[in-house]
Amino acid sequence: MEYQSELLFGEGAAPTMHLPDPNSGFFAEVSAAWHLPIGQPARVTLHSHSFDDLRGRLDLARAPDLPLDSRQPLALRIGTIEFTSRQIVSWSLA
Repeated sequence: MEYQSELLFGEGAAPTMHLPDPNSGFFAEVSAAWHLPIGQPARVTLHSHSFDDLRGRLDLARAPDLPLDSRQPLALRIGTIEFTSRQIVSWSLA
């Protein structure tokens, strides 16, 4: 054998190799375009919403249209609470 792949030794079932998230590049592009920490734990202060302060992972509620246009509102959520990027007064990483 001239070439050998990496071997994994350990007890129990074979470990699962997790592939990188194929959407991670997309989330990074959206985060950069809207200047928001998509996919990260954050504290968000909102206006014109029944909740004015939310904490948790900031996720996309719906994917934005392509090509990305940061002048359009971005549909977001933390947990089950949905809001738009235009309702954000301020945010910080939690």
